[in-house]
Amino acid sequence: MNPNLRIVLWLVSGAAAFSAAPPPLKEADLIEAVGDVWRIPKGRPEVRAEKHERLRAPDGLSTGRQSRAELEAPDGTITRLGANTLFAFDELTRTIELTRGSLLFHTPTGKGGGTIKSRSASATVRGTTITVAATPDGGFKVLVQEGSADVRFASGAAKRLDAGQMIFVLPAGGGAGSPGAVVNFDLAQQVKASRLIHGFARPLPSQAKIDQAIDGQRRAVGQGRFTATGFLVFTATSDTQVNGIEAAGPDADDKLVGEFTTPQRLALNTSVTLAGSRLPAERLFRTELLVPAGESAFLNKESDVLVTGLLGLDVTVATPVLSLAGWGLPTFQLVGKRGITFTGSTRFTDLEGVDYLRVFSPQINVPTGAVLSADFPAQPRSTTFYFDADNDFALSGGSVVNPTGGLILQSHSGALRFTGETLQAGGPIGAATVVPSAVNIDAPFGPLELSGSLVRAGGGGFAALGNTVAITNTRFELDGDFWTDATDAGRLDTLTFGRVPTGAVFQSTAGNFVSLRAVALDGFREVNLGARTLVLESVSFAAGATVRLVSEQGRLAPLPNTSQAVQPGLVNFVRDVTYAGRPAQDFIAVASGGTGLQPPTITLSKPTP
Repeated sequence: MNPNLRIVLWLVSGAAAFSAAPPPLKEADLIEAVGDVWRIPKGRPEVRAEKHERLRAPDGLSTGRQSRAELEAPDGTITRLGANTLFAFDELTRTIELTRGSLLFHTPTGKGGGTIKSRSASATVRGTTITVAATPDGGFKVLVQEGSADVRFASGAAKRLDAGQMIFVLPAGGGAGSPGAVVNFDLAQQVKASRLIHGFARPLPSQAKIDQAIDGQRRAVGQGRFTATGFLVFTATSDTQVNGIEAAGPDADDKLVGEFTTPQRLALNTSVTLAGSRLPAERLFRTELLVPAGESAFLNKESDVLVTGLLGLDVTVATPVLSLAGWGLPTFQLVGKRGITFTGSTRFTDLEGVDYLRVFSPQINVPTGAVLSADFPAQPRSTTFYFDADNDFALSGGSVVNPTGGLILQSHSGALRFTGETLQAGGPIGAATVVPSAVNIDAPFGPLELSGSLVRAGGGGFAALGNTVAITNTRFELDGDFWTDATDAGRLDTLTFGRVPTGAVFQSTAGNFVSLRAVALDGFREVNLGARTLVLESVSFAAGATVRLVSEQGRLAPLPNTSQAVQPGLVNFVRDVTYAGRPAQDFIAVASGGTGLQPPTITLSKPTP
């Protein structure tokens, strides 16, 4: 699962959009979970969701790639989430906010409905079984499988859709949205291909009505009312791409979005050296595509954002300036099927209108001392400069800079090793991430090492995820929280904080072991540490801070702050651990192993079952 590029989907409830207000959807049961399904407690790290678990507002639910989930609310409303989706309830409104991805929404007769929003479009829908799929530019499309749907726009325009019809909601300023063309799609083909309909153990309650709608459309085709043109309705909002009956479902995330053409295949399988500032036109592709798994399993699997940009087998960047002048799309990806190599420093320029710049290849090579920067101009939307590798990714002695937005640096299967590097962001990451942040580094299946470096997270915080996390001798300047999570062990040694915003949270968790040494946490008003064993040495907490320490036994090891040997399963204060300048054990209750001499502002507990 790619935590940095999660598809974001909010389903919330209430009735402001309707004259007859349905009851709010404050909770739903998780009926089925396929693949990676995670519950997202508000303001806390995600945990794996369990079947039959009840999801309550304001918690969210997320799915990874090749994953999906089904929920049922007390009023019988069913929501099925496709791959790469994040879902949550709101207590007051029935609103679906969809940034990317797809969902199926079924309400029993006379119940439910809702308002669907993307980042720049919205519509009000009443219907029985519908599918909604987001489009990359901020719009979305609505498909009706049975019954009818009223799609309403803030402008006052309205469209009525019957079974087998769809409409694009085109993005517009202020989130208003505008109606696109109503298109008849091949309902039988879409339903057959849809895992949102057939990918679950139990059938939809409306399956019989869907079958009736399919039969009705087949009769209409036989009568000559429709022609199966064979054209695909692409996941984009151009009117020129919505002709004819649709031949593929919107939620089939393993299918191509359009045809993978001969020029695309040729570009992806030949190497190129970029020696000048201009991009070679023959390698640029503006129509979104998904690289077939047969061409590259990695590029296919991790294409949570469909590819537009430059394709090559081995891409060598041998120019100090790479201009995107004339590109004209919000997303640009430099894609190397086998590898991307920078021979020195490179500055990406002329990024007007671009808000997402991704260097995307199994292997990314950067020489020592190289400075990689993206000169995004100031714009209303946040920007993302993203390095996305599969193998080991190392940086040393240089810097990665996005002066107006956020940074993501990721290795899906290998290690991340940054030594003497400056990671500088000027704002929050525009793409969806597990933890909102400005600098996000991620090696979920390998070691993550950050040493002797400087992290400037302007406009946001810092987040790190790895199988093991080791951050040493590094300075942080933050405009948000500090967060690390390790599957096995986390080690934080000699960290300094030059800037921490008021009310910031410091959180470090691991499955087995978390160690903090020579870390002054005086700027943080909340500190959360959790692992089987916690080890603290030369750590200071601020007066008035809320400190939560979670270990296997939920107790403080005996003889704290006396350099005693570490005891597994406990919270170990080795030496020089203070709270408000006093021994930290004085702020821990006697029942948890402390002295209880001061009010217990440090709480110790076991993990929640």
